[in-house]
Amino acid sequence: MTYKSPCYVIGSGPSLAGFDFDALPEGYRIGANKSAWLANCDALVSIDKRFWREHQEQIAAFKGDKYITHNTLQDQPDHGAKVMEHDRGDGFSKDHNVIRGSNSGFAALNLAYLLGYREIALLGFDFQWSAGQSHFHDGYYWQNKQADRHLATWQRAFDTIDQSDVNIVNFIGPEGSRVTAFKTRPLSDLV
Repeated sequence: MTYKSPCYVIGSGPSLAGFDFDALPEGYRIGANKSAWLANCDALVSIDKRFWREHQEQIAAFKGDKYITHNTLQDQPDHGAKVMEHDRGDGFSKDHNVIRGSNSGFAALNLAYLLGYREIALLGFDFQWSAGQSHFHDGYYWQNKQADRHLATWQRAFDTIDQSDVNIVNFIGPEGSRVTAFKTRPLSDLV
């Protein structure tokens, strides 16, 4: 089933600092990790086992849909999440039991595709440092010191997505985005 309304896939890039998520037009929202509750999302996606372990209280309190991988879960409670297989291959997984990605943002985008959305807006997919920050929130202490060396690798994975049956637009802040695989528009166009 293909949905008519847009799907907003929300990452954690610094361009979202101070962004008013309540001003977004109607549409399904999928948040990667902390963005799920900070951006009032309908769904949370994580492939980061440390995130899942470190944020049990917030994850349990999150009322939306939750999607994780077997690797993410390990010995933690699933909190009602759909537990999927994880594949680090190229492009989108088209198997509804498998999610792809080397980071939770890519996995969240893959989930939007698996759910049938073909009009997808990316927010916070900067994949760069801005004013010394890699996230619009306080980030993740286990990642902040090493995130910069991973950003370019994570960004290149988006180049492998076949866009023949999907329209993906990356809404960017003034600092731009390292993700160059999709059309871009200013973040201000969304509100």
